[in-house]
Amino acid sequence: MRVLWAAAELGLDYVHVPLVFDDPKLKSAEFLKLNPAGAVPTIVDDGFALSESLAINLYLAKTYGAGWLYPETNEGEAQAWRWTLWAQGHLEPWVPYDAPLVQLRAAMGEAARAVVRPALGLLDRTLDDRAWLLGDEFTVADLNVACVLSPSRAARLDLSPFPQVHDWLARCYARPAAVATRTRFA
Repeated sequence: MRVLWAAAELGLDYVHVPLVFDDPKLKSAEFLKLNPAGAVPTIVDDGFALSESLAINLYLAKTYGAGWLYPETNEGEAQAWRWTLWAQGHLEPWVPYDAPLVQLRAAMGEAARAVVRPALGLLDRTLDDRAWLLGDEFTVADLNVACVLSPSRAARLDLSPFPQVHDWLARCYARPAAVATRTRFA
């Protein structure tokens, strides 16, 4: 969904080949040439293959959305990368409910919540005086962090102590590209 949402934000034309995480095609020699990890998502853009959804989103935003979805300044770019890496390191390991991780998630229990609360607190304080992570405009930083806190994941979190995060997620997922993507592919 992350990459599909980014493509929709950017108005990109693409061919989507839906595969699930355990599809045997992911281990084929042809696919492993594109992504040696044999995982989804993977894109091929004008002969360039790239995997890892957050990296793909940064690449697409910089390539096709520079100046609006991707910040124009080095400082803005650094902040977009910072928030993306922050989300992957401080939230992503602790909020997944994907089927292959059910036992791991159950074992983490309170330990996961103890890590997520401070991360959500930081996000809430950041959003206290701005609409979006980098200021007044939605960017790839918002898209990437919101994707880590997808609606299915956020629904399992107690966001009541984090009203700014709650409102920001609502703004992110109310964007026409997010609505269209979730409607088309959910």
